[in-house]
Amino acid sequence: MKLRHELWKKKYPDAKEVHGIPWTGIENPTPEVQALAKPKLDLKKLPFDPLEYVEHLDQLPFDSNMDPDLGK
Repeated sequence: MKLRHELWKKKYPDAKEVHGIPWTGIENPTPEVQALAKPKLDLKKLPFDPLEYVEHLDQLPFDSNMDPDLGK
């Protein structure tokens, strides 16, 4: 199973992890998925840019011990 997985990953490598608005960039989405990709609020009325915040999430410290349910 591991060999099959490694061969699959060799032929189809993981895409680069990127942050952004969920449900976007999906090929041939249903109307329901398209609706999920549209924020239900006016982003210009917020005191910060949420997309800028999301782009910097990987810089936040993460301690898995702080989330007792992680991995369950």
